[in-house]
Amino acid sequence: MQSVETTAFEKNQTLGTPMQWRICIALAITLIALSAYFLRSAIGLKGQSVAGVIFFFGLVAVFSQNLRTVNWHTIIWGFSLQMILAVLVLKVEFVYTIISAVGGVVKKFIGFSDAGAQFVFGNLADARPPAIGGTWSKLFESNYMFQFAFVALPPILFVSAFFTLLYHFGILQKCVRLLARIMVNLMGTSGAETLSVSANVFMGQTEAPLIVKPYVPRMTNSELFALMVSGMAHISGGMMVVYINYGADPVAVLTTCVMACPCSLYLAKLFLPETSTPETLGTVNTHYEKSPYVNAIDAIASGTTDGLKLALNVGAMLIVFIAFVAMFDALLAGIKPILISMGLSPEALLNWPDDLSLRKVFGWCFAPAAFLMGIEMADIQKVGSLLGSKLAINEHYAYLQMKEWKAVPEYMTERSYQLTAFALTGFANFSSIGIQLGGIGAMAPERRGDLAKLGARALFVGFIATLLNAAIAGILIKN
Repeated sequence: MQSVETTAFEKNQTLGTPMQWRICIALAITLIALSAYFLRSAIGLKGQSVAGVIFFFGLVAVFSQNLRTVNWHTIIWGFSLQMILAVLVLKVEFVYTIISAVGGVVKKFIGFSDAGAQFVFGNLADARPPAIGGTWSKLFESNYMFQFAFVALPPILFVSAFFTLLYHFGILQKCVRLLARIMVNLMGTSGAETLSVSANVFMGQTEAPLIVKPYVPRMTNSELFALMVSGMAHISGGMMVVYINYGADPVAVLTTCVMACPCSLYLAKLFLPETSTPETLGTVNTHYEKSPYVNAIDAIASGTTDGLKLALNVGAMLIVFIAFVAMFDALLAGIKPILISMGLSPEALLNWPDDLSLRKVFGWCFAPAAFLMGIEMADIQKVGSLLGSKLAINEHYAYLQMKEWKAVPEYMTERSYQLTAFALTGFANFSSIGIQLGGIGAMAPERRGDLAKLGARALFVGFIATLLNAAIAGILIKN
């Protein structure tokens, strides 16, 4: 009997997901999305979010490598954990108060780095506008701009050094193992992948795998994929501070980081189910990595150096990508005049916008995703443009756009800003594929081929995970 069951399982492994299943699921979720759109007045914003949860989950299922071998125990418990965490934070007043207090602590934490930045940069690090006593901004009362390099980047140095210190003393590892133990027991996943996913709550997409570095070369493809998806769906502790410094809702940023833990893991297992036996299945008793630092001073110095590399990389990436956006905007804006100069009448291009830009194109493409998150109709193209900017460029660019909008009264509703923070909080952008290939590939050079094959798929699932987090939040937060 056992051999018959084994043979059937092996047959399912080779067959993959039947095309009929894919078509049926695709038609079903499309029907749900269209129904939500046409019935939006009746179902309201929360009804849109419910449709979004079903749609985003179903979208991953459509492209699943093999739905026949999915461990539904893992999926059900993962989704349940995600919902429980969301309900606790967004609906239980006591927990919400605690998370809000943590957000206040994070803001206070930023103040410590501000002290160091102001000592080094002086008034250049004073981000206050002139209306509330800003010293530097008084020189630019009519066209004052946020001094990103002197205000937003220094916290990365401090937080990187702080988390490196926690790692040196083993505090970070203990927090990670506690979270991983809960998920392993409930979801039935392997210890190595769960530890890495849990570490992503605090660490970045190339730092978190260091927790399980000895196991990375021997991970199954499903484990490796879960590790990559989690990196895309999360952010690091340093970036969490930076996004809150940009003006993002602290509760939204903190909540989505924790929700992404079970979400990224079960979506990864839905897309690429486990068909082998992981080395650390069902246990978190993995090898303890000894701190590579001599003492606390060495850890702080090393963390600062790593933070400097990260801060310079963030600044350089923004300069280059924003320059490319400006170039594409100029090219798109020039299409209509060129067509007119070639003989087409202005009347024939009446519906062609004069201000065509990358932001507008992104808004059109990602407006449906924003709608299914639970965003109201007046804001869906605006939020859609931020989602597109995050995917094509990075989340920094999207957050800085949102920061500018928040300075304009009633540009978007508070609900839209909150849900957008849920969706933007993640490293799911095209450049992250290269970052993971370089970072994780350095730990396991023999797995570079697998990493390259899985990169685009991990980006897709990681991006969907952030949208799913936002849709669940859309069900729970007030309109």
